[in-house]
Amino acid sequence: MVNDTRALVEYRQAALHMAGKGVVAVSGVSSVEDDAPFTLFLRRVFTAHEAGREISAAEREEWAEWLPPKPLFLPLADVDDQRLGTLLLARDKDWDQGVSTILQRLTDAYAFAWTAKHRPARLSQWRSRLTAMPRWKAMVAVTIFMVLIFPVRLSVLAPAEIVPLDPAVIRAPLDGVIETVHVRPNQAVAAGDVLFQLDATTIVGKMDVAAKALDTAKAEQDQATQQAFFDPKAKAGWAVIKAKVEEKQAELAQLNDLLVRSQVRSPRDGVAVMDDPSEWIGRPVNVGEKVLAVAAPAQVEVEAWLAPADLIDLEPGAPVTLFLNTDPLSPVSSVLSYVAFEATLQPDGLLAHRARAKIADDTRPRIGFKGTARLDGHRVPLVYWLFRRPLAVIRQHLGW
Repeated sequence: MVNDTRALVEYRQAALHMAGKGVVAVSGVSSVEDDAPFTLFLRRVFTAHEAGREISAAEREEWAEWLPPKPLFLPLADVDDQRLGTLLLARDKDWDQGVSTILQRLTDAYAFAWTAKHRPARLSQWRSRLTAMPRWKAMVAVTIFMVLIFPVRLSVLAPAEIVPLDPAVIRAPLDGVIETVHVRPNQAVAAGDVLFQLDATTIVGKMDVAAKALDTAKAEQDQATQQAFFDPKAKAGWAVIKAKVEEKQAELAQLNDLLVRSQVRSPRDGVAVMDDPSEWIGRPVNVGEKVLAVAAPAQVEVEAWLAPADLIDLEPGAPVTLFLNTDPLSPVSSVLSYVAFEATLQPDGLLAHRARAKIADDTRPRIGFKGTARLDGHRVPLVYWLFRRPLAVIRQHLGW
C-alpha cells in the first residue's frame, strides 16, 4: 500500500497504521523498527488522529522534521464499517477533492484485501462457535452432523419383470399373413413342433402353375430328343430346351421350400412366450418380424427399466433386489449384469434405460411376473441420499 499507491498519485512519504498492530509499514523501507524515533512519532500522530484530537505544538515541530507539510489521512474499514487502520500520505502540495475521492475508493479495495487475507480460518471459526455454544447444543449439533455423514447405499427403484434368459426368438421367415397359431402362451413345446402357419394359398397357386410349366417343358424336351436323331437342326435346339426344363425345376423347388418354411417349427424344447394368439391370426407380417419366443422355464433373469432421472453410477455386479407383486415379502436377490447407455422407448411411451440382472439364489419365478427392483450403487453420505432428488429438481428449474 505505502509504495504501490505512488503509481496512482504523487506523494513523498506514506505510512500504514493498523488497529492492534501499530505502525506496520513505511514507504521506502523494508521493515519497521518499533523503537525507532520515527516509528514512535508516527504512533503518536496516528493515535491523536484516530482519537479526533489535534497534535501538540511539540509534535508540530517534530512533524516538520519528519514529514512533508500536507498530510492526507485515509481510513480503512471492513464491510461492517469497523475501523481496520489508517493510511497516511504526505506531500508538499495540497490535496484536491478529486484525488481524495479516488484514494478513498482505493483504500476501500485495500481494506477488502486486508480483511480477506487476515480472515480467520473456517475451521477456527467453527471451533470458536462450538466452544461458545452450550454443551447440550454442541452435543446435538455433533450428533446431527455424524448422522448426516453416515454412509448409506445410494439406491433407486425401477419397475421390473421376470424375462427369459437367452430365449430362441421366432421370427417370420417370409412376408405373408399368419393363418394359424398352434400354441398358447406358456405352453410347453418340443423341438420340431409346429408353432404357427403362414397363409400358403399364393405359394400353392404358384406351385401349380410352375408344375404345369415344368410338364410342358419336359414334353418339349422329349419331342426335341426324338427329332434330334433325324434332324441336326433340332439337336442344336435341344440344349436350350434342357436349360428351360432345369429352370422350371429350380423354380418349383424354390416354391416348395417356401411352402415348407411357411410352417414355422420350434428349434428347441421350452415354453412359448407370446401375446394373445388371436391377435396374430390374420395379421400380415414382414420377413424377420418377431412373433414369439421359446424359452427354458428354469433360465430366467430380471429386467428393469430405469428412468433417466434415476440413472446413478451402477457397475456390473451391483446388488439388485426384486420385490414381486405376487410375493412382496420374499425378495429375489440378483446381481446386475449391465445397464444400457442409451434410453429406449417403452410400450407406455416413456424413455428408460434397460437393466438386466442375473438371479443369485435358487428361486426361479415364472416368466412374466412383475414387481419393483431396488438397484444399489455406491455408498454416499446420508445427507446426499436425502437431498439428491430435491437438488436435481431445483437445478432443473433454476439452472444452478
